[in-house]
Amino acid sequence: MLNECQEYAVAKFLKRYDYSAILDILEEADINSGDLYYLTESCMYSMNFEFKKSLNSLNKISDDFLNLKGLSKVRDNLENLINGEVDDILSELIENIRIQIINREYIDFLGRLYRVKEALLKYIFVSTKENKKYKIDMNSYMLSKKNILYTLKKKYNIYNANLIHGINNYVNKYVRKTKKMEKALNIINNLKLENLMKLRNDSPIGHGFKGVSKEEIENIYANPLEVMRDLVKACELLDLDIEVEKYDNINEILVHMIGRKENF
Repeated sequence: MLNECQEYAVAKFLKRYDYSAILDILEEADINSGDLYYLTESCMYSMNFEFKKSLNSLNKISDDFLNLKGLSKVRDNLENLINGEVDDILSELIENIRIQIINREYIDFLGRLYRVKEALLKYIFVSTKENKKYKIDMNSYMLSKKNILYTLKKKYNIYNANLIHGINNYVNKYVRKTKKMEKALNIINNLKLENLMKLRNDSPIGHGFKGVSKEEIENIYANPLEVMRDLVKACELLDLDIEVEKYDNINEILVHMIGRKENF
């Protein structure tokens, strides 16, 4: 059972979505199994995109507890993530962006932002090709950088080693854009996002060694959380269903479990 100090520490770490730290506290309290432990472990794996391990931990939860509406939805979400469902993958990436902003992890935020922009353009490329009968799997070879660059070169005579630039060239030359797609592309390629990409390129996850401060980001986006909102809007314009409250909803369940004065 957790004491009051441990409960307070867990509550603080939940606000930072630091599930690894919470697991350490649970283990110190000799809680090494049970619903609370496995749900926390599932979140830790999911945050690191280890979705199969996350699902395995979730499936260790008792049937009665797992049948709660919220957790059944989490299980479906993990299965979709494993299967590369577009909506779920982009939702996970965008929610990660929000969490990294909250935790002031600005270099990681820029790295994840680059992945979202790239993923959206990959989706646009594959979904606008002439054969639309196949199901889009974000984990498939079809959406790999190597395959898309090869297709751009061999089929569309676009020679560009930069995936983002190559897909934008393809869209400008070959895609009959709807008004919604034009609006989405305007968000994805707007100057503010491009300026954030420049910060990313100069950082250790790009090509340099410069740090990234909150002030630098705010000089580009007055409120960094607006980046996330813009990306959600771009996804909606592309008819993608985005949800960015998964971990907040799970945290509410965890808080309720921690407040119960019993062994977990």
